[in-house]
Amino acid sequence: MIEFCNVKLGYVKEYYALYNLNLKVSNGEKVAIVGQQDDGKTSFLRLLAKLEKPTSGDIYYNDVLLDNIDYSKDLSVAYLARRPILLTSSVRKNIDFVLKTRKVNKNDRQVIVDKILEDFGLKSIEKTKTKKLSMYQQRLLQFAMLSVRPKIDILLVDDILEGLEDSEKQNIQDILLSFMKKDTTTFFATTNVDLAKTLCEKIVYLKLGAIDKIENNKLKIKQ
Repeated sequence: MIEFCNVKLGYVKEYYALYNLNLKVSNGEKVAIVGQQDDGKTSFLRLLAKLEKPTSGDIYYNDVLLDNIDYSKDLSVAYLARRPILLTSSVRKNIDFVLKTRKVNKNDRQVIVDKILEDFGLKSIEKTKTKKLSMYQQRLLQFAMLSVRPKIDILLVDDILEGLEDSEKQNIQDILLSFMKKDTTTFFATTNVDLAKTLCEKIVYLKLGAIDKIENNKLKIKQ
């Protein structure tokens, strides 16, 4: 279980991006964080990604303070940022880099990368530098790099459908659903209430950094 206890996050004095958050999320639950721009959706995800620390209050995972959990050893947390975090090198080298950090030998890496490029439709652009990719291609590469992980405990997704064409949105949504495994706790930040209700079983509405309301939702798509 993930638990927020009176969590506040302030970037400047007397202004809180997130204010007095109290929330419990069961392991494996799919949760949408819904709000408009500047309501705190990204800040919420960054706290869970440990890219920010609460100004006050605590966050727990299975009754252990989040600060005391090592994401490189104890927990597999994946963060799909709204602005993709990619190396400036080619598509192939980005995927290869992830495998290299996981100490996969060179020969095996080549075979694995070839398969991933085919699986995600990236083979034709494998030598293309990431700065030349469309947003849709960047999203595909994000998922391709994530696919090397054998397990994801917590998946954090920040409005990744924004700026895509309708056909592209549907494909990225389908890929996202394939990553939302039964045991993977998922937080999906969006401004789109209908999409939130399509993907998630709990809807948390943020307004000016505070929880406005929480709704339980019957999923329309079978997980």
